[in-house]
Amino acid sequence: MTEYTAKPEPRTVPEEDSGRLTEASRGRLIGILVTLVLFTEIVPLQIAMVTMILPQIGRSFPESGSSTSWAITILGVASGATMALVGKAADLYGKKRLLLVCSGLFVLGSLTCALTASWPLFLAGRGVASVSWGMAVVNYGIIRDLFPRRWIPIAVGFIGTGLGVASIIGPVVCGLLTDSLSWRSVFWFLVIYMLVMIPVLAWVVPESEVRVRQRFDVLGALLFGGGVGVTLIYLSEGGTWGWTAMKSLGFLLGGLFLLVLFVLWERRVDEPMMELSLLRSPVVLIVMVASFFFTGVQSLIAVLTAYLFETPSASELHHEIAQGVAAKAGAPASIMERFITLDGDVGYAAGYSVLELALRISVWIAVFTMIFGPVGGYIARRIGARIPMIVAGVSVCAACALWINWHSTWQEQVSIGLLLGLGSGFFFAAWPNLVMDAVPASRQGVSTGVVQVFGGVGTSVSTALLASVLASYPLRMTIAAPGAQPVTTTVPQVYTDAGFSQAYLLLGALPCAAVIVLALVLRAGRVPARGGEPLV
Repeated sequence: MTEYTAKPEPRTVPEEDSGRLTEASRGRLIGILVTLVLFTEIVPLQIAMVTMILPQIGRSFPESGSSTSWAITILGVASGATMALVGKAADLYGKKRLLLVCSGLFVLGSLTCALTASWPLFLAGRGVASVSWGMAVVNYGIIRDLFPRRWIPIAVGFIGTGLGVASIIGPVVCGLLTDSLSWRSVFWFLVIYMLVMIPVLAWVVPESEVRVRQRFDVLGALLFGGGVGVTLIYLSEGGTWGWTAMKSLGFLLGGLFLLVLFVLWERRVDEPMMELSLLRSPVVLIVMVASFFFTGVQSLIAVLTAYLFETPSASELHHEIAQGVAAKAGAPASIMERFITLDGDVGYAAGYSVLELALRISVWIAVFTMIFGPVGGYIARRIGARIPMIVAGVSVCAACALWINWHSTWQEQVSIGLLLGLGSGFFFAAWPNLVMDAVPASRQGVSTGVVQVFGGVGTSVSTALLASVLASYPLRMTIAAPGAQPVTTTVPQVYTDAGFSQAYLLLGALPCAAVIVLALVLRAGRVPARGGEPLV
C-alpha cells in the first residue's frame, strides 16, 4: 500500500506557500486564530444549547410526537452528508468564501427555527443550519494555507478543542435565556452570535490562494452525500424502528447502493470529487478508522454522563412512580408508595439539572481538553503526531476502565475526566497534523471532511449500540397491592448501575484499545510535524 500521490492537475495550481503570512506579526496571527476558533464555536454551541431545550421544543410542536429527537438527529444526518462536500468546495472556490457561505446558511436555518410554527419547517431549518458543521473542516485548510509552518501543529490543537464558548458559556447562557424568555430566544442568540462574527471574520481573516483547478463533480457529490445521509438515517433510527425491519433495511440498502454507485462513478470520471487513491493512503485510512472509534467513544461518554447524573435519585424515582400509579388507580400517592419496590442498583442517580451537570462536570472536562489540545500540537511539532495519538488512546482507554467501577459521584467523574481531557486534546491535535503531512494542500478540505464523516458515523453507531446495551439492564419495579397479584415491569429510560459499567467496558475501553493498536502500527507521525510542507 503506497502513500497518496496527487494526480497531475489539469491546470496550474498556485504554490502552497503563495499568500502564506510568514512576515505577519505574532499579534495578527493570534487574532486570525482566535477569530477562526470563535467563528466555528457555533458548531458545538448549537448542539449543546439545542440539546438542553429539546423538551421545550417538543411541547411547542405537539405534532412532532415521538420524533422530537430529530431536532438533534437531523444535524448528524445532514452534516455527515455535506461535510466532505463543503471541504471539496473550499478546495475549489476558496476557504474563506465557503466559511461565509456556511455562516449565511446557518443564519437562514436558525432564523427559520426561531420564527416557524411548523414542525417540518423547523426540521428543514435545522438541516440547513447543519451545513455549518463543514466550517470546522475548512478551518484546518485555512490554518495550513496561511500560517507559518512552525505555527500549524499547535494552531490545529486550538482548532480541534476550541476556546470553551460552547462547553463552558453555552449551557449557562442557554439556561438563563430559557428561564427568563423562551426556547426561541436560544435561536435568536445563535443568530446574533453569527451575525457579529461574520464581519469580524471578513475583516480579520484573509482568503487562501490555494485552489484546485477543476470542475465540481456534481453527480459524485450527490451520490456521496446521499449515500452517507441515508446510511446515517439507518444508524440513527434503526434501534427505534428495528434493525431488521423493512423500513430500516430500505434505508441501509439504499445508502449502500448510492455509495457503490459513487465509487463506480469516481473511477471513470476525469475530474472526480474524491480520488479513491486518497482513501487508500495508509495514513488517511488509519486516521479515518481511528476517528470512527475515538469520536464514538467521546460521544458515548457525554451521553453516559448525562444519563448518570440527570437521573432522579432512588427516592425521587420511587415518589414519581407512585404518583403515576396513584393517578391511574385513583388512590393517594402516599399509600401507593408502600406497595411499590424498585429492583436494581441506581445509587449513581444524582438528579442534577442540566445547569448543575455543566457546572460540576462538563465545564471541567472542557477545560482539560482545551489545555491539552495545544500541548498535543506542541508535542507533534517537536517529535511527531504518532505519540500524541498513542497517548490519546491509552488515556481515554484508562478513563473508561476506571469508570467501570467508579462513576457514581461528580468527584470521580471529574478526577478521572482529566484523562478524558488529555486524550481528547491530544487526539484532536494529532489527527489533523497526520492528514496535513500526508496529502497535498489541494486535497486538504475533502480529506479532512471524509475523516469527520467517519467520526460522525462512529457517533451514530456508538449511540445505537449504547441503547442496546442499556436496554439489557433496565430498572424494574414491582407493584404488590393487597389482594392483587404482584406485577413487575420496567421503568422507562432508567437503567441499573451494571448497564453503565458494561457500556464503559464494551463501548469505551475496547474501541480505545483499537485506537491504540492503530496508532502503534502507524508508520507516519514518527518525525516532527511539518505543517503540511511537502517533502523534498
